[in-house]
Amino acid sequence: MKLWTIHDTYDFKLSEGHVDHSKSDYYNNTLGVKEAYPQLWSLIGIPDGQIIWCYTRKEDICITSEPIIMYTLEVPEDSVITYIDDIMWNCILGKRPRLTLSYRRPIEAEAGKKFPKDPYKRRNLEKELVNEFWENKPPAGELWEKLRLDKAVDSSSALIKHPIPDDWIIKSEPIQCRGMGRKRKPKRKSPPHGQGER
Repeated sequence: MKLWTIHDTYDFKLSEGHVDHSKSDYYNNTLGVKEAYPQLWSLIGIPDGQIIWCYTRKEDICITSEPIIMYTLEVPEDSVITYIDDIMWNCILGKRPRLTLSYRRPIEAEAGKKFPKDPYKRRNLEKELVNEFWENKPPAGELWEKLRLDKAVDSSSALIKHPIPDDWIIKSEPIQCRGMGRKRKPKRKSPPHGQGER
């Protein structure tokens, strides 16, 4: 299966060395990550944290105002350690990102059924239902139980063991400022799960 992973420089090697999380902006600067990572590593049976966090959809890669390196991988499905529900991961970290399609679809369906001919009321109900989702999110213990997925879904991640064989790497290329349909002021964003450099 195709997966994508991004890193700040070519210095980090996917096929050799080790993942040094202390060199990761995400690890160092994102609230809750230092506490959550060891629990995640224990949950997936990789206590040393030698993993590569991958996108399952190329279109989910974040905007960045500085060049980063995107790797396209071809990974055997049985080499994926686990799939991760990105919304549950963000809940664990205490963050509140935009809901992914799999969470938005039932909300939009409910609002559309109630107000099929009134887009204003429909949008307001959608906002209310989104707020209800965040206010009634599962408690911390249940979040960890819901974190792992059996398969890739929209905006899910895949975790694979580091290092990987060279022949899994199809392509590497610098990317910058991927558009998402509207202009916005450039803003530096670390890779969403921040792999450390070797």
